Amino acid sequence: MERRLFEQLPADATEAEIAYTAQGLGRYHYEPTLILEAPNFIYWRRGDMLNEWDRLMALPSTSNELQQVGSMAPAEVVERQLKMLHYHYTLLCRLRVGDAEAWDVIHELYEDD
Repeated sequence: MERRLFEQLPADATEAEIAYTAQGLGRYHYEPTLILEAPNFIYWRRGDMLNEWDRLMALPSTSNELQQVGSMAPAEVVERQLKMLHYHYTLLCRLRVGDAEAWDVIHELYEDD
C-alpha cells in the first residue's frame, strides 16, 4: 500500500470530536481488528498513521513483531496491516464526523440482535 494513500487521509478531527468518538467507542470496548497492535488507535490522527506507515515499512523482516505472525511472510504482514489500518482509520474518521452509516457498522458489530 502506497504512502500517498495515507497522506490523502482526511484532515484531523477536532479534539472534541476525537474525545466524543472515543467515549462512544469506549462504551463498546471497541478495538479494531488488526494483525499487529496499534495502541490507543481510537485517538490516532493522520500524523500517527503516517508514522506507523514509516515504522512498518522500516521494520526488518527478521523483527520479532513480524516473526510472531508465523502464518504469513513478513512482507505480507506489513501489507495486510497497512490495509487494515487504512480501513479502520477511514471508518474512525467517518465516526468522528457523525456519519450514521459508519455508526451502523459499529452497532452491527457490537450490539445484540
